[in-house]
Amino acid sequence: MKKLIKLLLGLSLLATLTFAAGYIYLRTSLPTIDGTQLVQEAENDITIARDGYGIPHITAQSTTDLYFGLGFAHAQDRLWQMDMNRRIGHGRLSEIAGESTLSTDKYMRTLGFSERAQSAFDASPKAVQDKLTAYADGVNAYLKTRQGALPIEFILTRTEPAPWKPVDTLVWQKLMWLDLSGNMRHEIERARLLTKLNADQLASIYPPYPGDTEAPFPALQDLYAAIDMDALADTVGAEPEESIGSNNWVVSGARTESGKPLLANDPHLGLTTPSIWYLARLHNASTGKNTVGVTFPGSPAIIIGRNDKIAWGFTNTAPDIQDTFIEKLIGDDQYLTPDGPATFSYRKETVSVKDAAPHTFTVRETRHGPVISDVIGTTEDFLKSGYVLALQWTALAPTDSSIQTFTELPAAESFEDFVKAGQTYMGPEQNMIYADTDGNIGYHAPAMIPVRHAENTIINGRLPSPGWLRKYDWQGFIPMNEVPKRFNPETGIIATANEKIVGPDYPHYITRDWAHPFRGDRIRNQLESKEKHSLESFAALQYDMVSDNARDLLPSIRAVLGANTFPNWNGDMDRDRPEPLLFHLFLRKYQQEILEDDLGTMYEGFTRFRPALVKSTLYWSSQTPPENSEYFSLPVLPKSDALAWCDNQLTNDITETCPALAQKAYKEAKAELNEKYPNGYRWGDEHIVRQTHRPFSEIKALRSVFELSAPLGGSRYTINVAGVSSSDKTLHQSTHGASYRGLFDLSDLNKSLFIQPTGQSGNPLSKHYNDLFPLWLNGDYITIPTDTVVPQNAAGILTLKVKND
Repeated sequence: MKKLIKLLLGLSLLATLTFAAGYIYLRTSLPTIDGTQLVQEAENDITIARDGYGIPHITAQSTTDLYFGLGFAHAQDRLWQMDMNRRIGHGRLSEIAGESTLSTDKYMRTLGFSERAQSAFDASPKAVQDKLTAYADGVNAYLKTRQGALPIEFILTRTEPAPWKPVDTLVWQKLMWLDLSGNMRHEIERARLLTKLNADQLASIYPPYPGDTEAPFPALQDLYAAIDMDALADTVGAEPEESIGSNNWVVSGARTESGKPLLANDPHLGLTTPSIWYLARLHNASTGKNTVGVTFPGSPAIIIGRNDKIAWGFTNTAPDIQDTFIEKLIGDDQYLTPDGPATFSYRKETVSVKDAAPHTFTVRETRHGPVISDVIGTTEDFLKSGYVLALQWTALAPTDSSIQTFTELPAAESFEDFVKAGQTYMGPEQNMIYADTDGNIGYHAPAMIPVRHAENTIINGRLPSPGWLRKYDWQGFIPMNEVPKRFNPETGIIATANEKIVGPDYPHYITRDWAHPFRGDRIRNQLESKEKHSLESFAALQYDMVSDNARDLLPSIRAVLGANTFPNWNGDMDRDRPEPLLFHLFLRKYQQEILEDDLGTMYEGFTRFRPALVKSTLYWSSQTPPENSEYFSLPVLPKSDALAWCDNQLTNDITETCPALAQKAYKEAKAELNEKYPNGYRWGDEHIVRQTHRPFSEIKALRSVFELSAPLGGSRYTINVAGVSSSDKTLHQSTHGASYRGLFDLSDLNKSLFIQPTGQSGNPLSKHYNDLFPLWLNGDYITIPTDTVVPQNAAGILTLKVKND
């Protein structure tokens, strides 16, 4: 027995020592932030001083050396994130993940980001090439000089990072275009629906923007049935969630306590660990100038932020810059055009696959762009139907000068400079707001936006177009001097929240897929309701969790279910309130009752909330419809169209009504929650933010190591946006939201406030992996002052010293 005890004690000690040794080894993956490091390629010495949150204050003598330092700091803190994004964009995930990611790689290779990024780099001015090269040199300097273990993800996947190339930055930029461009997915989803619904029903699910009118949807069911739209949707991604958006607003000094402008910005993107954003300060010692804000790891320059003179912020305009085209095949290698047959262009792609043979396939391209339907089938499959689907997209143009905007914008000192920097920006279109210390405010929305043919009035970017008809071809692009722009408006307010940004007199078509105006309207109402604003009032507005969508629905809900339904609730989506959970579960069940019988098995992919349809069915169901008010607008759907959805198509002998379905859904939702939470429930019980990690959120045993999660307030329609999943597996969870919040005071830019939702480091062993998360959750901020070259109480100062050969 004593021998057994000794053996067990020995094994336990050995396991403890092994764990300790492993932990000590993994700790060596944390970067050195103090001392001196010899480097090559830089022109002069560079200093990277870290503040208490790990934010680098980079000082150098030139812009290129600043970008060198930023590349070095990015690689220190976010190496795995950079490598993963690069792999996704180049179509090289299968090298580490195996066959499970082959379809993603084929899709990316079909889009051809690598080749197009290289073309963009080759066409860039030398000054831009030099900046991209300096950034890559900084990343590679870290790779050459780093010691100790690689970040744990590389160890777990048994991989090593390759040297960074300037083209990798541009591939990352293309990936952001893809993330922010949803029209292709909207077109595919509408085409899918037309195989189940008629044109009037489709218009009920996709009504025009409030106040707009549209031509009826065309009846092209037979044409769309020729392509397996279901399989294609699985590959290119489902219809984008409406929570992918952003807020920004700026007010003039006439509306502030200081007499100078205030500017706010919070982009809404997927919430990941680490965050998509990385805070940094760049100080040019030769000019004394500073730039502060957020950067993308993998890309140089401050994307959103401020310098010593101006501040700026972005929201996504979501223009219609993607069109899918049904191409009619002629034989094996040709397709029909307005001028007759044309031959496909071809290129071979080979994807290396872990634990499997390399996969080689052929990419076909038409005059419009790559054939994306080939990703889900073979040439023979489509020859049977006689059609394929090609994609035309501004991001696939042979040249792209957008990176030039981001390298020039931080140097702007006037609105003229700001607009000039945007002249090279191709997309995706952003609502760029501006303020300066002289008291000016402005707005500019540059991009390369296609002009549709005058005869293209029926499809007009809403559905895949017949590729052989000339009237669906693009007719050039909106001239840069005709994109939306404003300077010092009389109201003293500029605000955008992805809603419609142009009035009826604007001569060009931008998109029909604007976000619902709930956030934008509430922002403007709150800005107008207060005489003088401050950083404190702006911070409160960014954290506002009252849903005007809920306020808009409540009168109709109460008219149908009773006046005491959701009593004393004003739409506040606070995580500790019970009403938001019941409200969302009720609406989900009610919408399912309305749509599932019509869509059948397809419904699972269309669970996204349809506010106009739901509101219209409730409004027209009440015996005394509510009157128009501050928080209630009349529905956009005609009564007959709305109420027709409530009769279940599977029950021929019964005519269901909307009030009956609403009462059933409400009763079921209450019963379900009461059974699940017998001691009471709150929104935060199920509305959990999940900041997911690529790829280890997919591995249950590792999820808790890498993910950050907590109960969260807000909803998809609150200013403090928080996505609400409608999937059965992740019901009510949130993986989209404010990916960064910034507030800028032009009376004293050192008072400006910043926060991002995780921490600066991508290494879970670092204290800076999650130290900003609690602040972000509770609506708090940090400052990044520039009144000293080195931040006070610096946590570390690393000098990159040029090695003399």
